[in-house]
Amino acid sequence: MTKLSFQMDLTLAICMYNARNYIRETLSCIMAQTSQDFKLLIINDCSTDDSAQVVEDFFKENPRQYELVNLPVNGGLCAGRRYVEEHADTRYIMFVDADDCPYPELVESLYEKVCSDEDIMAVGCHLEYMGAKGEKLTGGIFMGCRSKEEFYEKAAKGKLIFMQPTALYDRLVALQVGGHCVDGFPEGKPRYRDLCEDLDLWCRMSDLYTEGKAIVVVPKILCRYRKHEQAMSTDSFGMLLRMKHIKNNLRRRRAGQKDLTFIEFRNSLTAKQEQAIRKEALSADSLRRGYFSLKKGHIFSAFFLIMRSIFANPSYIWQKVKSNLIRK
Repeated sequence: MTKLSFQMDLTLAICMYNARNYIRETLSCIMAQTSQDFKLLIINDCSTDDSAQVVEDFFKENPRQYELVNLPVNGGLCAGRRYVEEHADTRYIMFVDADDCPYPELVESLYEKVCSDEDIMAVGCHLEYMGAKGEKLTGGIFMGCRSKEEFYEKAAKGKLIFMQPTALYDRLVALQVGGHCVDGFPEGKPRYRDLCEDLDLWCRMSDLYTEGKAIVVVPKILCRYRKHEQAMSTDSFGMLLRMKHIKNNLRRRRAGQKDLTFIEFRNSLTAKQEQAIRKEALSADSLRRGYFSLKKGHIFSAFFLIMRSIFANPSYIWQKVKSNLIRK
C-alpha cells in the first residue's frame, strides 16, 4: 500500500455511535473543507445500526483517504477520544461530532491559528445551533479566550476553561497531562467519564499556563452544532457532579495536591453538598425543558419551567445567556 503524505500534521477524528441519520451530511462537510491535507479517522463505537456501512458507501461515491476503526467494545465518547490520542501519529488532532456540520474554513482556520504560535496548545471557534433536521436555532456557543493574555489571566485565577467541543489541539501536550481520563469512575450507567470530558482535559492543560502555553478561540462561527430534543434527558446532576469534581481537582493541583478520582470525590461529598448540587440540576433541567416547550409554542408550560429554573438557581439562566447567546 502506498503511504500517503500530508502537508498538515493533523488527524481529524469522528467518534461515531448510531449516526446513520447524520454521518453522510457531516462527511460531506468534511469533503468540502478548503484544505484536505489531513488524515481522516473515524471511530465506530460498536454502533447497532449500519453507520459503518454508510461511511464505507459514502467514500465509494466520494473517494478520499480515510481510516475506519471498529472498536470491539462500546466504551463511550471519552474512551473513543482517548483511543485517538493514543493511536494517532500526528502532532495535532481535531474532533468533529458525527452529527455536526463544519463550514468549509473550519480546518484551515484552526490549523493556521495553532501553527501561528508555538505557545498555543489548543484552539476552538464559535458554533451556531441547528435542530435535529438541520433547521437554524437561536444562539450558539461563544465561549473561550481570544488572546493568550486573556487566557493567562483566567488560568492564573484558577477558572474553569470552557471551550467548544469542536477544537484542534496538540496531542502530545494532551497526553502529557493525562489525555481524556477514563479511569477512576464507577462502572455502568450513567457513564460519568463521558460528562464534561473535554472540560476536564482543557483544565488539566490549563495548568501549563505557567510555561506560557495557552488555549484560545478563533472568534468566528465555523461550525453548526446540532441540538437534539433528547437533550432534555441530559443528566444535569451528573454533569454538575463532574464540573464540581473538575473544579476541585483544579484547586488541588494549584495547591500542589494530587487529583481525586471521581469515585473518591463523590464519596467525599456531604449530604448537604449533594443536595445543593441536585438543586442546581433542577434549575438546569427546568430551563432546558422550558426552551423546548417554548420552541413548540407551549407558552404557559415554558413560562412555568423557566420560572422554576430561576427560583431554583437565579444565577443559572444568566450564565447560560452569557455563554450561549451573547457574542462578545
